[in-house]
Amino acid sequence: MPELLMPELPPSLRPRALITGAGGFIGSALLAALAEDFDIRAGARRARPDARPGVQIIACDLDDPAQVRAAVAGVDLVIHAAYGDEGAMPRQAEHLLAAMSEAKVVSLLAFSSVAVYGAREGRIVETDAPEGPLAPYAFAKARCEELYRSWSAGAASRRAIALRPGIVYGPGSPFWIEKMAARISCGGWGTFPRANGRAALIHIDDLAEQALAASRLLTGRNRETLAPFSALNAVGPEAPPWNDYFQALAEKLGRAPLREWSESETALRQALAIPAKIARKVGLPFGKAQALAPTPGEMGIFALDADYRGEAAENLLKVAPRIGLREGLSRCGL
Repeated sequence: MPELLMPELPPSLRPRALITGAGGFIGSALLAALAEDFDIRAGARRARPDARPGVQIIACDLDDPAQVRAAVAGVDLVIHAAYGDEGAMPRQAEHLLAAMSEAKVVSLLAFSSVAVYGAREGRIVETDAPEGPLAPYAFAKARCEELYRSWSAGAASRRAIALRPGIVYGPGSPFWIEKMAARISCGGWGTFPRANGRAALIHIDDLAEQALAASRLLTGRNRETLAPFSALNAVGPEAPPWNDYFQALAEKLGRAPLREWSESETALRQALAIPAKIARKVGLPFGKAQALAPTPGEMGIFALDADYRGEAAENLLKVAPRIGLREGLSRCGL
């Protein structure tokens, strides 16, 4: 059966979408993915998104309610991709939702995280509750989801989808590609005895494709059939052990194979990381590799054996992530 293509609408008929955090890693990818289907208002606080035809760049500091109201006015959909301080995220979400309510904007696509499940392991679907105390980032994302759910219940016409991505990587990924590549390249990384938890990878191109599908649903003719609020895991087709991810990235960088660090070596390097970071901060020309050692929090992530299931997103959005690790790294320009 031939592939069904969405007809391109003239600019006057396309829905208008505000993307918060449009200058960031995820926001920039959304600009490219949605440009043919939507008139885009690119909201930014500091990072300025690339200028594109049909894209309006607008100041949108989520801590400035007046800026938020101006950015939201007249749009059909808000895509909340901004990432900021953990303590500020719920407050910023409140500002955004208040502006949407005032402007009578009834469609929201927000980016959450699989971190909201906390320390839960095994097979995980969207209805599973978190386990253990949530770290500050996870707590902030969970609180934001509560706000989205409450907002969507506030009027019959409102619809909200929260995508819960796993490990988002791809060209320009500040942490999982750029920082990890720097750690590997300077000799500040290895493999670890307890880093055989699953890396819930999703390539940025797959995530952008799911976001486009969700945006079409939220602005399409059948949006009223959607639940008021849906939270969806967004994960790719492969979840390799973390050590496999590190080795694959090292191979792509020409630095393989990585050496396994023992528990004692890992602990020693973690202890040296703090003075090394101080030395780097004051401009001393040594300690780079030591400063980039894994943190205890990272080691907890690397040990987590969590199998996040993405079937709910695939069923609703009719889009299945397809980019595996090898292809994903080949798209990173390393």
